[in-house]
Amino acid sequence: ATVVELLCMESEELVNHRRRSQIYMIGVLDNGSGMDEMTLQVSLQFGNGMNLDEVAQTGMGKFGMGLPASSVSQAKRVEVWTWQAGVESAIYSYLDIGLIASKEQKEVPKPIKKKVPKEWLKCGGSLGESGTLVVWSAIDKCIWKTGKAIIDNSEFIVGRMYRKFLDSSKVTIRMATFDWNNIAGGALNDREAVANDPLYLTAPS
Repeated sequence: ATVVELLCMESEELVNHRRRSQIYMIGVLDNGSGMDEMTLQVSLQFGNGMNLDEVAQTGMGKFGMGLPASSVSQAKRVEVWTWQAGVESAIYSYLDIGLIASKEQKEVPKPIKKKVPKEWLKCGGSLGESGTLVVWSAIDKCIWKTGKAIIDNSEFIVGRMYRKFLDSSKVTIRMATFDWNNIAGGALNDREAVANDPLYLTAPS
């Protein structure tokens, strides 16, 4: 991927008898190579992946825990759309902790062809010929309650982890917040992550 987007969706909720905008869903969109059906199904399985063999461990993501573990650490449901021949060809699968707890879901569902929801198409800017969209909903463990807080805190970490990619302009990381009920109104805030070098070897940092 050359473009990754962190898309935070807010919605008004009643909190202590007052209506406040809080995080509703979080999406991560990229213009990478996408996944085929087998790779998508494997990506949602704990401890499984395409890089388990040592010869395949040439980059990030070696243990097959990243996507499912990070997702369920923050939300009760994770949905994935991925495509390799235009967004119209997207396939879909998901994990739902509530369904797993009730034993209605016992394995990762076989991927099916399913359209990317129009709301994500409207706010996403990196819908290339291939790519992936990961959506968290039923968010219950995120310590930050607004899109701004998520973006501010994420940028500090993401800017450090991927500082060399950002500094070399190999990757652009966009972070934006939208009102889920008024996406047509545009982003509430929208910016690109900047490099965060703790050694101050890159400038600006």
